[in-house]
Amino acid sequence: MHFSQVMQQFGANKPDSIIINVPAEWGQGRAVFGGMAAALAMAHLLPVIPDNMPLRSVSVSFVGPLNTGEANVTRRILRQGKSVIQAQVEISQDNQVALVLLASFGAARPSAHQLNADTAPQWQTNETQTLPKQGPVPEFTTHFDYRISHGQLPFSSSALRELGGDIRLAGDESTQAGILELLALVDAWPPVSLTLLNKPAPASSLTWTIEFIAHDLPFQTSEWWRYLAEIEYGADGYHHIAAKLWQPDGKLAAISRQTVTVFA
Repeated sequence: MHFSQVMQQFGANKPDSIIINVPAEWGQGRAVFGGMAAALAMAHLLPVIPDNMPLRSVSVSFVGPLNTGEANVTRRILRQGKSVIQAQVEISQDNQVALVLLASFGAARPSAHQLNADTAPQWQTNETQTLPKQGPVPEFTTHFDYRISHGQLPFSSSALRELGGDIRLAGDESTQAGILELLALVDAWPPVSLTLLNKPAPASSLTWTIEFIAHDLPFQTSEWWRYLAEIEYGADGYHHIAAKLWQPDGKLAAISRQTVTVFA
């Protein structure tokens, strides 16, 4: 099932609390992968947000595994002002909270300062690696194409605390890119932490914050988006990872931070 097909279960005129189907084809071990889980929550929230209130920041707590099958999604507007909206979405299964998402929307306002971000990095190499489509890989990764140009594959004993390259939705999926697609593209990359290991071990996101820089996205999901992540600190089984996603034209689209639990 394509990403766009999964999102068709959301739309306008839905009640604040609905039952959705969490797709089996987007799994990561026993749960759906974090980018899809966050997109499911955001897809229920966006229809009640005015068009003049772009999404500025999202904070996600992965409270428990979100398994395939039915789940309850509930949205709530915490505060709505003239220029800012704060909202919350909760996904639960079997009366247990699986995910809590907090979102901040803010209208554009006059500003005396315009500070541009760095453009996408250019790596001096003609060699790229790809994640395999078969074998012991998370099922959801088959929905993406990866070109790893900086860093190593998971479980390769890499000495580099960075991982970067290009990513796009795979196959014949080609739709207008938006906030939901960016959530998936950013989180589809394996944690840099796994590249440091010399054998398979589990890792999972504990918290995730992502800030959106670009809101006019005249690009398709089939185009290549550039990504770069770095472990800023790691100890006691937790790694703190900063990452950025650039548009196909090289402009910055999103800034991400994750706390990842590493069981190794």
